[in-house]
Amino acid sequence: MRFIGDKLVESTTSRFATATSPDGSPWPALKPGTVLARYSELLRGTKSAHHQKGKNAGRVTAAATAVMLRPLIATGELSKNIHYQLIDGGSGVEVGTNRTFKEGVGAEVHQFGTRDGHIPARPFLGLSTDDKTTVLEALSQLLQNLPK
Repeated sequence: MRFIGDKLVESTTSRFATATSPDGSPWPALKPGTVLARYSELLRGTKSAHHQKGKNAGRVTAAATAVMLRPLIATGELSKNIHYQLIDGGSGVEVGTNRTFKEGVGAEVHQFGTRDGHIPARPFLGLSTDDKTTVLEALSQLLQNLPK
């Protein structure tokens, strides 16, 4: 179960880099207002987001721009807080997060979106086809190695 938990955490975390749901569909793009707000924060923000020397000195770096345009990675807090826990005495595993963000917005808002559609659903939890194969192969291996 620990192997399965590790693999599912790895798979879930990788969704933040690809901005895709477990079913492979892309997450909705950020709204223009969100991008503008991030850009404004970036201009007031850290020096590490800006080129320090040369002809591009003072300009926003490509890495900072990439973060600004991609959903659910602005701070990295959500992707860094995906964990698993063993349940039922180690006979099962759950993957998720209990991370709560500013203004009491929890990870569930990002997973399911809001009823009014202000924040669209960007599912990151769940099993992809590859995840299902990994889980089934691990369970098959476990069953083959049980004492008879």
